[in-house]
Amino acid sequence: MSRIHVISMKRSIFCILIVSGLIVRLLGMGSWGTFDNEVQKAWAARAASEGLADIYGPPDRQLLQSSRTYGLDPTALDVPWTEWEWGGRRYTVDYPPGSLLFLWSAGKLFNALETRRANHPLFNAAINLFPLLGSGVIAFLLWRSAPAAFGGKRALAFWLNPAVILAVPFHGYQDTIFGAFALGATLALWRGRHAQAAVLITASILIKPQGALLLPTLIAVMLRETRWRTWIRAVLSSAVTAAIVLWPWWSRGHLLSAVLGGLRPLSQTTLSAQGFNLWWIAGWLMDRASGAPDMLARIVQIHEFEAWAGWDPRLLSRALVCVAALGVVTLVAHRLKESRHAIPLSIVLMTHAYALLNTAVHENHVFLAVIVSPLLLDAWPRARAIVGLSSAFLFLNLFLTFGLGRRVTRLAWVHSMRTLPGLDVSLIVALFHAVILTLVIIWATRRLEARA
Repeated sequence: MSRIHVISMKRSIFCILIVSGLIVRLLGMGSWGTFDNEVQKAWAARAASEGLADIYGPPDRQLLQSSRTYGLDPTALDVPWTEWEWGGRRYTVDYPPGSLLFLWSAGKLFNALETRRANHPLFNAAINLFPLLGSGVIAFLLWRSAPAAFGGKRALAFWLNPAVILAVPFHGYQDTIFGAFALGATLALWRGRHAQAAVLITASILIKPQGALLLPTLIAVMLRETRWRTWIRAVLSSAVTAAIVLWPWWSRGHLLSAVLGGLRPLSQTTLSAQGFNLWWIAGWLMDRASGAPDMLARIVQIHEFEAWAGWDPRLLSRALVCVAALGVVTLVAHRLKESRHAIPLSIVLMTHAYALLNTAVHENHVFLAVIVSPLLLDAWPRARAIVGLSSAFLFLNLFLTFGLGRRVTRLAWVHSMRTLPGLDVSLIVALFHAVILTLVIIWATRRLEARA
C-alpha cells in the first residue's frame, strides 16, 4: 500500500471519528441535564424577554446613593438583587456577565423556534448550542496545535472523551464556552503572543470564574519573557475586552450590579459543592463524628463545619491554593527554557490543586485540565497518563453526582450505587484526586524532555 493511500485512509478514519462524536453530541442536545440546566434556562428566558441590563440588580445610581447614605463601600451593601419566577421557582443571577451574553442568545433562539411553551427539549438544545460550538472550537484548536497526526490525536483525545461528552451536552454544562477562550489563551501564550493571551483570559474569566486559574501561568511567563511595554499593551487590551463584554450593563447604568453579581460565586458558603476533594472528605468525617446515620456524603455548609471544628476552613483552603499558585509560577520560571510544555502543564497543575484544595468546588471544576492536557500528547512522556487520569476523575465526579442526567438516571439509584460497598465511593474518588495531584507534582518537577 502506497504512502498516499495510507495517509488517505488515516484522514478517512479521522473524519469518521469526528462525525461519530458529533452525532453522539447531537443526540444529546435535548437532554435535561442537571438542575443547573433549569437555572440556565431561567436566566436565558429572563434575559431574552426583559433584557440584560437589570438582570443582576438595581442601577448604579441607586447603589451609589445607598453607599453614600450608609457610609459603606458598594461591595458591603445588602443589595436587593433582581429576583423573578420561572417554572414555579424563584431565581437570581450569580454568574459572570459574559455567560449571560450566550444565554441571552440561546433564549432569543428558543423564542424564535417555540413560543407556546416556556420549557421544552428545544430549549435544552438552544442552551446546549453554544457549548457544542465551543467543543468544536476546542477540537479545532487542538487539531491545529501540532502538525499532521499529532494534532489529530490531540483533537480526538478531547472530542471522543466520555467525560467531555457526559458534561457537554448530556449534563448541560457550559464549560466548553469558557474553555475555548482558555485554550486559545494557552496557545497564544505558548506562541509568545502575550497581549492576545491576556485578552482571551479576560474573556474567559468574564464567562466563568475558573478562567482565573490561568493567571499564575500568564504572570510567570510575562515576567520571564516580556518588558513593560508588553504589560501595558496587555492591560489596555484586557480593559477594552472587559468594556466590550460589559457594554450591555455599563451603557445602561448597571455596571456595578453586574460586577457585584458576577463576583457572587466567590462568596459561596459550601464546604464542597459536590466536588470530590479534601473538603468533601472533611464534611463526611464531620458527619460521622457527629453520629449522623447516613453513610452518604452530603453538601456541608461552612458554618456547620466551623461550629464543629472551631475554625474557618476557608483560611486554610485559600492559603493552600496560594501556595499552589506560587508553585506554578516557580514551575514556569524554572522549566520554560526547557520546554514550552511547561505552560499547559502548569495550568493542569493549578486546576487540580484548586479543585482538590479549595472550598465550594463543584463537580465539573476539573474540566479545564481535561481541555488543556491534550496539548502535552505526543510531546511529553507522561502526557497520556495526565489526560487519562484527569478525564477519569472528571467522569467519576460527574457520574457519581448526577448519573447520566435528569429523566435518564434517578438520583436515588446513583446514591444507592455510591453506597453499595458499605462506604460512599465518592470518598475513594476524592482520595484518587489527591493521588492525581501528587503524581502531577512529581512529574512536573522532573525534566520536561519533549519528544517533538
